Amino acid sequence: MQASATLVHNLKAHTDEVARLSFSPDGKTLAANDDSTIILWDIDTGSLRSKSEPVDDMFFGMAFSPDSKWIATASDEGHGRIWNVETGDLVHTVSVEDERMLSVVFDKDSKVLATGSEVLRIWDVGTGELLHTLLAPGDHSLSFTAMYERNEYPGEIITVDFSPDSKWLVSGCPNASTVCIWNTQTWKLERTIRGYYAFFSPDGQHLAVPIDEHQIIQIYETLTWQLQSTLKAEEEELFSSSFSPDSRSIATWSDRQIKLWCVKTGEVIRTIEDRREGSVGDPQEEASALVFSPDGRILISGAEKCEFRVWDVADENCLLMLKHEDGARDPWSGWVRWGSPTFEVLFGDDGAKVAIAFPDGSIRLWDVRWEPT
Repeated sequence: MQASATLVHNLKAHTDEVARLSFSPDGKTLAANDDSTIILWDIDTGSLRSKSEPVDDMFFGMAFSPDSKWIATASDEGHGRIWNVETGDLVHTVSVEDERMLSVVFDKDSKVLATGSEVLRIWDVGTGELLHTLLAPGDHSLSFTAMYERNEYPGEIITVDFSPDSKWLVSGCPNASTVCIWNTQTWKLERTIRGYYAFFSPDGQHLAVPIDEHQIIQIYETLTWQLQSTLKAEEEELFSSSFSPDSRSIATWSDRQIKLWCVKTGEVIRTIEDRREGSVGDPQEEASALVFSPDGRILISGAEKCEFRVWDVADENCLLMLKHEDGARDPWSGWVRWGSPTFEVLFGDDGAKVAIAFPDGSIRLWDVRWEPT
């Protein structure tokens, strides 16, 4: 198999590096945000669709609705905002007092929005009305004063995620090492699990929960919430977890290796060696994401220095490696965003679109193709 990549758009977004990128589920729109604005582009033409007015607080989470009609953000001063994707208009602002809002997600019907701060809240997308407030175990009373003057921090919800059928909602609180599972029929707490965050398999039958920073991932069955298997690294660290489309395996990255683990047994079923140039353990070479193609035959991974790679899963080969001279961040140039460059992949019937945010505030969009040799 061979692969190719063609640069189709070079979009100027901001002066500084973009914080988040997201493709709309219908494949028509690319969204980007820095700390205070949202920009939407038409994917096919690269034309600007809309740019929001700057806000006074800092954006954290960003999410499209499954029907691609809405995009929502969470911000550090406790505001959740919902925009109309077609018009670019701000339609609702939902707010909480004395809390940072860090995460947002829509349910499968695009009818409700879940936001994570010190507690989990459920909002009506159509009206902006608060429907439910979900309290997990812990102290939710700590204020900004406690944080700044006493150096005490509440358990803040960093990630929220609905199951594919929206019967369950999970919230992750790294400060408390707690993942909460909520029943969306009753909005009651079903179970708490030790962990940093959690994500569902595509078929909704499994929940993956990293229980420490980078070495152990536990897999639970969602029918019984019993532990199914444990993925454990002996010496290396595990990054960039992603379920395969058939939900039978999980891919992880560890420096020079991609490993595919059996969800049922927790055993390694395939190891793909990365033979790129560079020093082992060099943080400038770490992967930022792993994304499967819909048929599970291809993996696309991002990396530091705004690189990306295309892998043949069955043959364990790297089909394409793109490096960019201007992709490395200059630590002396001013603000340098933490973590790997923002990287997003949108798969289509005959290939994929790959978007990467560069340090100069631009976003580059490639058309990636592969075919048998």
